[in-house]
Amino acid sequence: MLATLRPAIVSTIFFTLLLGVAYPLAVTGLGQVLFPWQAGGSLVRSGGQVVGSALLGQAFARPEYLHPRPSAPGPMAMTPRPRRAPISAR
Repeated sequence: MLATLRPAIVSTIFFTLLLGVAYPLAVTGLGQVLFPWQAGGSLVRSGGQVVGSALLGQAFARPEYLHPRPSAPGPMAMTPRPRRAPISAR
């Protein structure tokens, strides 16, 4: 029984390390090297602070694409309201 069980355990450990650790690290590393801006989240900064991602809220004109919220893309996007002080601080 041990002769049958040992190759199964070794194969499980091998493929877990190969497909669960080595492959994701390799793909992530290649993505960071080949596409650093996209792999980093395509962050948009304003005044040194991250305000969003260039890949979210894109305006799509073709009907086969999903349509985003009306407030998300384009020049008419809603701007956030300024935060009010908590009631306890007023």
